[in-house]
Amino acid sequence: MKKTERNKIVKWAESATDEELEKEYYDSVSNSLGSQAEDMYELGYDLADIKEREQYEKFLCQKSSLLEELCYKRSVKLWKK
Repeated sequence: MKKTERNKIVKWAESATDEELEKEYYDSVSNSLGSQAEDMYELGYDLADIKEREQYEKFLCQKSSLLEELCYKRSVKLWKK
């Protein structure tokens, strides 16, 4: 994740409510589950497209980790419901 992307997420989280931050975290985790890149290999997609997808999937994982960290810093209880 680029520093600018990280800063944008942190800045958004600073203005978000606890509920919004928690929802964004759960959405981010859901989006990062599974890998379309693996299917793309099997289906014969162009390698450039596969690399782009892998980078995006890596970003999604990093985003969910960052949001989790921000939730814990704000004492937002995750996975309690």
